[in-house]
Amino acid sequence: MSIHDGPGIRSTVFLKGCNLRCGWCHNPETWEAAFQLQYIHSKCIRCGDCVAQCDEHALEMTENGVKVLRERCNLCGRCVEHCASGAMVMVGEQIEAAEVVRRAAQDKPFYDESGGGVTLSGGEPLMQPEFSKAILWGCQAKGIHTALETNLTAPRAIIDAMLPVVDLWMCDLKTVDAEMHKKYTGASNEHILANLNYLAEKEVPIIVRTPVVPEFNDTQEAITAIYKQIKGLPVKYELLEFHTLGFDKFNHLGMNNPCEKTQALSKEKFAILNDIIQQ
Repeated sequence: MSIHDGPGIRSTVFLKGCNLRCGWCHNPETWEAAFQLQYIHSKCIRCGDCVAQCDEHALEMTENGVKVLRERCNLCGRCVEHCASGAMVMVGEQIEAAEVVRRAAQDKPFYDESGGGVTLSGGEPLMQPEFSKAILWGCQAKGIHTALETNLTAPRAIIDAMLPVVDLWMCDLKTVDAEMHKKYTGASNEHILANLNYLAEKEVPIIVRTPVVPEFNDTQEAITAIYKQIKGLPVKYELLEFHTLGFDKFNHLGMNNPCEKTQALSKEKFAILNDIIQQ
């Protein structure tokens, strides 16, 4: 029931693994390709069953709930199996592409009625190119529209391999400032801009999206610079509103949140920037 990852009603498949480290990411559980243990404090009933099951002594019961000693955890999953409240969750699933397609195809009537389909997201799906291609090919074979959310950092050969199976490319463009991009994401945007121009030359459907983040690119100058970069390209452009809904995930996973002090973008400021783009 995704309605923001492409047209119509869609199923979004989130793949683990990403080569960027955007501090504002609302899916930090997709940064690492490996399984991760998530402890949801608000669901914990302090029963202690998980602690008793941990042979590695990676869990400790405290007055504030369970403390996860992640350097000891071997991700065996026994704590998850014995957690009655759902506070312990293993993030990640090993699955065949055919099974992903089978599950998604169960909702084909909703896709057909709404003009929707299946979207691959993440993380960065193109870090698992063969798996991603197999899923999208399987969906197309069943008459399901396909979309790919990507940061466009993949090598050109992978982009070429995906062209036949992607009906809609949804590409993030966070800033055209090379130094800012590297500082806040950990990588240059040079390859991203080159790949975007390459896709535009192929005349494939493209939506370029910019997450508007306070103290990063929430100014008229920053957004206008991005607009000028893509103005001549046959693409649709959208702004995405920064929110703090993913902040709890950082805590649940024992991860440092680079934007923990950043406030949600005001509705008024977002509306102003959106109006500038529309004009």
